[in-house]
Amino acid sequence: MSPAGEEDPGAPDHPATGEGPDPAHDQALPHTASRRTVLAAAAGVVGAVGLAACTTAGPETPSRTTASTPESDPSTTTARGSATGPATAPPVATPVAAGVLTTSGPDLQTGPKGKARVALTFHGAGPSGLTMQALSVARAHQAKLTVFAVGQWLDANPELGQAILADGHDLGNHTWSHQPMRRLSAAQADLEVSHGAAAVAAVRGSAGLLFRPSGTPSSTPTIRAAALAAGYHRCISYDVDPSDYLDPGSAAVRDRTLAAVRDGSIVSLHLGHAGTVAALPAILDGLHQRGLTAVTITELLGGT
Repeated sequence: MSPAGEEDPGAPDHPATGEGPDPAHDQALPHTASRRTVLAAAAGVVGAVGLAACTTAGPETPSRTTASTPESDPSTTTARGSATGPATAPPVATPVAAGVLTTSGPDLQTGPKGKARVALTFHGAGPSGLTMQALSVARAHQAKLTVFAVGQWLDANPELGQAILADGHDLGNHTWSHQPMRRLSAAQADLEVSHGAAAVAAVRGSAGLLFRPSGTPSSTPTIRAAALAAGYHRCISYDVDPSDYLDPGSAAVRDRTLAAVRDGSIVSLHLGHAGTVAALPAILDGLHQRGLTAVTITELLGGT
């Protein structure tokens, strides 16, 4: 059961009804999160110092864009330790994604076209067995996925994060406890992003460059400022949403996904739903028939 005042981590990321702070969320985050604050500050900040925030000036309105083909960037980043001890995984050098992930701008809704690639992205939460099934399917189809992990889920199941990385998939941050971020104050948003970044860093050695806000398909200036503070210069959205979180059945998830997906698409899916995992083989077969390859977000956006 989720702590009082929090949204279910398995809930979908469609728009929240409210804007601004919500008194129901003014309570502190769980103690297990607070012990990672220093780690988040150290490991979460990546990329060149002085890069602009993943925001543009203006009111709290959605902001999205399509990524252009990025330029190469040979720089790397390495995770650091924390005052509470080393991360559970040893620090590793991680290539900084070229161009778009280390620049300022609106949310990335799609990747560049012309490379016959798509990114299947998954909300990381739910039963571990479903995650392992999804990884098995991806392995059999030689496909690469991206998992935006809810920090509490990843903290409780670090072996799942390790399995995701071991198979060559991307592991990103989907906040600490999956609250509806449009309702949070700036301080609350900072905590959600930084603690989520620390959970990712504890598994992969650095917080990386991939962040998707929870409870909304698009960010706001408040969300983007919190993302930048944790080292995320761009927020990742999507252009294909089969509403798999409503459990319409595997056939519907398959058909909706394949009807909407295009070269460069970013697809939003959820690991915690059996129908989604059951639909994955047919989705990958359908992509193959169209000459489309499922790659990680980093690869789609030109980082590798």
